[in-house]
Amino acid sequence: MIGGAVGGIQAQLIRGVNRFLVHSSEEAASRPRFLLPHPRAAEQMGVKGRKYVRRNFLIARQVRNYLSLMLTSLHQKGASTPPEGALGRSGW
Repeated sequence: MIGGAVGGIQAQLIRGVNRFLVHSSEEAASRPRFLLPHPRAAEQMGVKGRKYVRRNFLIARQVRNYLSLMLTSLHQKGASTPPEGALGRSGW
């Protein structure tokens, strides 16, 4: 990804792994010029970027965090196991 070094985009991208943060339009134009002759680097950045977004920003991660919080809360209140059916048929 190529993004401007402003706002929340900086939290979504990892420098050198799945991002190029730029500060000007000239920098933004230079990054594709690097990636075009280096398709393997572009592919690796894309794979890592998709994996990072899937783990950190999609609804499945939010649901997992919410369930973990609920189970931790139940456990702290003395419940040794979650209520029947709390995790659905598939469990964790």
